[in-house]
Amino acid sequence: MGKRRQQKVFAFDEETSPPTTAESAQRSTPVTEPAATGKSADQKPKLPASGPPQTLAGETVYIVDAHALIYQVFHAMPGMTGPQGQPVGAIHGFIRDMVTLLREKQPNYLFCTFDSPGPTFRHDQYDQYKINREAMPEDLRQQIPGIQEMLGAMDMPVLKLAGFEADDIIATLARQVDELGGEAYLVTNDKDCRQLISPRVCMYNIRKDSCYDAEALLADWGIRPDQVVEFQALVGDSVDNVPGVPQIGPKTARDLLQQYETLEGVFAHAHEIKAKKRRETLMENQDLAKLSLDLVRLKDDVPIEVDWEQGRVGGIDRQRVATLCQQWGFRRLAERLESLEVNEAPEVWEADYRTVATEKELEQLVESLSSQQRISIDTETTSLNPRSA
Repeated sequence: MGKRRQQKVFAFDEETSPPTTAESAQRSTPVTEPAATGKSADQKPKLPASGPPQTLAGETVYIVDAHALIYQVFHAMPGMTGPQGQPVGAIHGFIRDMVTLLREKQPNYLFCTFDSPGPTFRHDQYDQYKINREAMPEDLRQQIPGIQEMLGAMDMPVLKLAGFEADDIIATLARQVDELGGEAYLVTNDKDCRQLISPRVCMYNIRKDSCYDAEALLADWGIRPDQVVEFQALVGDSVDNVPGVPQIGPKTARDLLQQYETLEGVFAHAHEIKAKKRRETLMENQDLAKLSLDLVRLKDDVPIEVDWEQGRVGGIDRQRVATLCQQWGFRRLAERLESLEVNEAPEVWEADYRTVATEKELEQLVESLSSQQRISIDTETTSLNPRSA
């Protein structure tokens, strides 16, 4: 990996693969964490937090639903313990998946999103939301800090924000990638994320090495991505305790949306439905459906600070990674991490930033610029769209 110039600012692991079956199952300052301690030749220098680039055309961005993937490997892999008897199976399985993504997919950017403990804004809307979810197993809870520590050593951002779910952060990143012309791969099997599918956004199944796109959604549910939230509002979700409309199943929801396009259209024509029970249940449960719509719709404008510079792949602290692997007894995984080659991050050119605060300094700047054959000007605006900036 190439070095980058700093900017100036005025258990012993076994290679067992999890099976392909797998959908396991008060607000605070935004967090991007953790930062690895120690440096090595391959580690990126720490730079000021950066927003999204001006364009992501030709770039691939992998966004990992970390908790979902962690649960998956935790339940799929045999129990593993480290040299001190500590549980390490989930750490091993999850980090191995990250190595697989880096080695086989070679993304330009990679982010890991996590759920924060405590209630979210959806609990404010409906206090029974996810009321039936079991607590995280203690053996798994103990491994989350280790996973995040290893991600820090691999220089991968950990994104989480109190009051919001990981899916909302995924939606926010997916929207940004889509708008900037990149390709987003959402590493998740969560059906809620089907609403995010677009020509530049798909759901990536790491077990099957396949993408779930609009064509797959149409074959599966018989609807378009923009109809997913209406479909879920009608059907509900027993896992998250989203009520939906009683007696409306997937087939009925599909037929209604194919005929009337939207939830609003369904209710506008509910009185025309010939089946008496279906007509009555739709007319009597509009409020329940609208509540469900709010619960399943993901927020794509989460106020989280995302360091895109850190999200660019590269900068593994190999010394720290080796120390952690030794601590957990990961011999073969340590070898894979050591031999891992990732895309070289682009150089950050040196720059000498100065504030022009007086008329004299402005005159000096104008004089200096007048002697140049070519200059470049960058502006900070309120939008990337020139018509609304």
